[in-house]
Amino acid sequence: MEITHKGSRIFYTDQGAGDPILLLHGFLENSTMWGGLLPFLIKKYRVICVDLLGHGKTDCLGYIHTMQDFSEALHAVIHELHLHKITLIGHSMGGYVGIAFAKAYPEKVNALCLLNSTPEADQEERKQLRLRANQMAKTQFEQLVRMSFINLFDPASKETYHDEITAALHHALQTTIQGYIASNEGMRLREDATNFWKNASFKRGMILGENDWIIDAKRQEEKFNSYIAYFSIIKGGHMSHISNKETMIEHILNFLS
Repeated sequence: MEITHKGSRIFYTDQGAGDPILLLHGFLENSTMWGGLLPFLIKKYRVICVDLLGHGKTDCLGYIHTMQDFSEALHAVIHELHLHKITLIGHSMGGYVGIAFAKAYPEKVNALCLLNSTPEADQEERKQLRLRANQMAKTQFEQLVRMSFINLFDPASKETYHDEITAALHHALQTTIQGYIASNEGMRLREDATNFWKNASFKRGMILGENDWIIDAKRQEEKFNSYIAYFSIIKGGHMSHISNKETMIEHILNFLS
């Protein structure tokens, strides 16, 4: 299914019945990343999976997709479906989008779980990496995506989950150069939401990978564990839905229950 938002097509799926859950994929992913989780959720919930701006079957809005741009697009989908209170689960960039949505539309949020994600802004080194990547994307896009995507996995995972990683990389390479640059720039510019995350009134959770080189799980535990309802560090790295799918599913279901 799709809607038009500011002249751009927004694609989503809508399955199951019950309390609504909105699943938000990460950078260079799309809504198909939730294929392993969906069968467990739709037994009890109504599950909406959205292709975020510039990803999957959803169009770009420009060359910068701020987190606010993403959240407005989500709100358009939610408005179309006449949803009032939702639970959001966001992987990586999807978590950043979930936080932006919760800040903009707190009355719509029942709960938010960050999967391999953080409320913190990029540190300066990470911001510089994003700037360089956006320049490289203009001339060496496929090489950049292959390198950055494969580096998300440790050597053991690369061998064990070769087929799954190959399929995910195929989806990543379908992202347009514009979609890559716009989203990467939006993440670079996003604001720190530490205080918001600590003090928000809705239910909050974090599920992180112990070997994630992007999100420091121990640092997040020290900063946020005492403030939120659910916190867990599981084996694996940044791509928990591939390298530790069963445990990830277990913890998401625990958070929801």
